[in-house]
Amino acid sequence: MTTNLREASTAFAARFSKGLTDSDDQLYTQLATVIPSSAASTGYGFLGQIPKIREWVGDRIIHKLADFEYEIKNKLFESTVSVSRTEFEDNDYGKYGILFEDFGREANAFPNDYVFELLANGASRPCFDGQSFFDTDHPIGMSGGEVVSASNYYTPVDPQTKQTPWFLLDTSRVIKPLIWQERVAPQIQKPNADEDSKVFLQDEYLYGIRARGNAGYGFWQLAAMSDLELNADNFNTVYEGMTSLKGDNGSPLRIQPKVLVVPPSLRQKAHEIIKRQYLESGESNINYEIVDVMIAPYL
Repeated sequence: MTTNLREASTAFAARFSKGLTDSDDQLYTQLATVIPSSAASTGYGFLGQIPKIREWVGDRIIHKLADFEYEIKNKLFESTVSVSRTEFEDNDYGKYGILFEDFGREANAFPNDYVFELLANGASRPCFDGQSFFDTDHPIGMSGGEVVSASNYYTPVDPQTKQTPWFLLDTSRVIKPLIWQERVAPQIQKPNADEDSKVFLQDEYLYGIRARGNAGYGFWQLAAMSDLELNADNFNTVYEGMTSLKGDNGSPLRIQPKVLVVPPSLRQKAHEIIKRQYLESGESNINYEIVDVMIAPYL
């Protein structure tokens, strides 16, 4: 019996690892930088500015990393299944291998839920500057102490006319628009002995996944949200707005949108704007493959 439990647990762990490494359902890594964490929470005050390189004339201009009080607190995640003790007694536990492999796939992909949830709710969740991640008046400091407002949220004047939201992101930077903070990567926990209280009381062994981490916002300048109708004109407005953004002291940020993220309901409209080489008039489509299209079922 003990031998069966030990061999099964080893086999289950192997199938879990296979599912963990074979799964390709990590959409979140295309939008979020994975950053290791070594504490209960990690601060990201440095997101206050993107330093620029300038010609060295006179003394250096020192860019002090802004001390914004923005941190991501790690959460604890779990998922647990039970296997009856009789399955090990009867040597009938092999059928569970496929379950544990799928367990691994789920562990590999679960950050998608949290990263895309942040994206979808960015118009009401704060980022490092205290404004909502998607907002119409992010403060930008200019030379001489002047502060101007910049927008990465494109919304109709009349809230009643809002459409299904869509998103345009620059994912080319080392720090992407979103962050997945990983404190403890998903691990499988196995039973150790027949004396476990769960085995004694309910005659079953528990196997579980444990992980720690959380999602958060990176640079708001690298993302835009629109709840205007998804059409070529509105796409162009958002694209041009992002590429025109300036940073502190008025220098261009060189934003280059790379991916249009839409829910499945906007798939056709997104493809009509980005994937058609020619318009219905026969003219060339200036937006043909200008960005990638991501159909995100998590939205």
